[in-house]
Amino acid sequence: MDEPTSVDNLNSSLTDLMTSLMVIFILLLLVFVHRTAGKDAAVTDVLLRRLLADMKPHGFNEQTIRHDPRDRNAILVIVPDRLMNFETSKSTLRPEGERFLKEYIPEFAGVLCSEQFRSSIESIVVEGHTDIHPWVNQSAEESQNSNLKLSQDRSMEVVKSALSDLTGMEPRRSCFLEKLSATGRGEQEQEATPEESRRVILKIRVKVVEAESVKVAVQ
Repeated sequence: MDEPTSVDNLNSSLTDLMTSLMVIFILLLLVFVHRTAGKDAAVTDVLLRRLLADMKPHGFNEQTIRHDPRDRNAILVIVPDRLMNFETSKSTLRPEGERFLKEYIPEFAGVLCSEQFRSSIESIVVEGHTDIHPWVNQSAEESQNSNLKLSQDRSMEVVKSALSDLTGMEPRRSCFLEKLSATGRGEQEQEATPEESRRVILKIRVKVVEAESVKVAVQ
């Protein structure tokens, strides 16, 4: 009569052991994820401080260079239309926009492609945006599609101009060529005013890496 009880006790012990091991595994996984997230955030924070320190003298600030609220490992560099200067309904850069890129892109590339940060950068995405601009003789849906294409064309124009401005600046150009891409957001994520909506954003994403890969922290 005792044998079934012994078997039941053994099964119960094995179940308890497996449950305990599973709990320990989950706890270890949570600790690893927490530590990794903290280290990745540290890399992003160091890069953000460096960009602000280098670009503040050129008119950028905490509002135009900041964390992406939807991605802790990404930094947004927001360039309003008044600085990038696209003509209405066109994707061709004005001379002012060309001068802006020629002046600032080498500065950004110098930071992002430096020995300190290059291996930590996963991608640099140029996002083009437009305001809600109704096109003549087009429905609301057709206008949205036209604005989406316009924003894509503008972001590609920025990418091409940026690479052109880095000609003869190796390894900065090869670094940007490797990591740079373009995307259009159209009328999505509207800002307070049309000028704020007609903007270009450089979205810099940091890899999931150890914080120790950043050799020198910015004071």
